[in-house]
Amino acid sequence: MSYAKILSSSLKKFQFKHTLFIVCMDEKVYNELQLNPIPSSIIYAHQELVAFRPELKEVQKERTKAEYFFTCSAQICDFVLRSNSDIDILNYVDADLCFFSSLEPLFEELGSASIGIIPHHFHWTNKSKEKYGKFNVGWISFRNDSEGRKCIKDWAKDCIKWCFQKLENGYYADQKYLNYWPEKYKNTQILKHKGANLAIWNVKRFQLQMNEGQIFVDGQPLIFYHFAGLKQIGQTQFKTHLSNYYVSLKGLLKEKIYKPYLERVLEYQITGMVVFVKEKKNHPNLVNLFLKSLNKIRSILYKDIIEINLK
Repeated sequence: MSYAKILSSSLKKFQFKHTLFIVCMDEKVYNELQLNPIPSSIIYAHQELVAFRPELKEVQKERTKAEYFFTCSAQICDFVLRSNSDIDILNYVDADLCFFSSLEPLFEELGSASIGIIPHHFHWTNKSKEKYGKFNVGWISFRNDSEGRKCIKDWAKDCIKWCFQKLENGYYADQKYLNYWPEKYKNTQILKHKGANLAIWNVKRFQLQMNEGQIFVDGQPLIFYHFAGLKQIGQTQFKTHLSNYYVSLKGLLKEKIYKPYLERVLEYQITGMVVFVKEKKNHPNLVNLFLKSLNKIRSILYKDIIEINLK
């Protein structure tokens, strides 16, 4: 929930007129947000989404928690847009985004397009991951017009039919469906702003600079950073998983992006205690042991763990 609060406050700072629609997948989060609502937000319970799309009851039984959440991305877009017909542009955003400057350059690039999608911009060292999708679901723009609504409706139907965390017949989860949108929907705009959706998989590709208190990405303002892969591993300790992409946590990336964000995460947390539940794992084989060892070595070499000192 702290991620959503940071998303909201950073959005409010740079996008003054907006409404944040939040569909809570957890009852505890829903109850908390009812008691302590986020400004400029409308809150929905998971049950409301299921009432809108009853097929989710059976889908939830057949898929893992991650696969079910992937399935719901498109359903949420369909649900929110049909429940709020006065929306001009609906932007699906992951909760782990944080905004650093105005969103106007992104909307200017979108122009009159019905759909806006952002490439992963993979660095060449991890180009192989493009097999999971050329575009990232972390930010998608849908205009409330015939083509935008059709895209959402088709995506929602596709994800109900098939949405699994594996590569199969040219698809992967909810993400690889986006590969086909530029050809399927003629009014799709591929958003190329370098400061949009900076993340662990592409930050190695760009040069970060500071100018007059603002972060620039290859000369363009950083609009938002996607804190994908971030995991709290202790009361004040976080693993960024940057090492998975051969990136070291240092310089501007550490001091101006991760550190301020994580300080706010800890400020918003109800309690500083973290409860860890170990997942049951299959008996390790040689391949898994090798990969585990490799990840440990990379984590040490690239120093992707950060400790936040509480004041």
